[in-house]
Amino acid sequence: NELSVELIQTLLKMEPTSEEESKLRAYTGELSQLGPAERFLQALVDIPFAFKRLDALFFMGILGEEMINIKASFITLE
Repeated sequence: NELSVELIQTLLKMEPTSEEESKLRAYTGELSQLGPAERFLQALVDIPFAFKRLDALFFMGILGEEMINIKASFITLE
């Protein structure tokens, strides 16, 4: 049940602005009145540091490939 790097990257692109996050946190109406995207984002902003965590997961997901590329670059330089 791992999240793919592509999915994490897509979720990171959905990060709300500070203003949007404030509006989502301040919303007190019925959740059924929100669209699916807004409900999803409201659930995400309730998770402490959700997007920082996703950013860390993204970094961990690409680290191995980045290391391979860097090693190849060093070999080329030698």
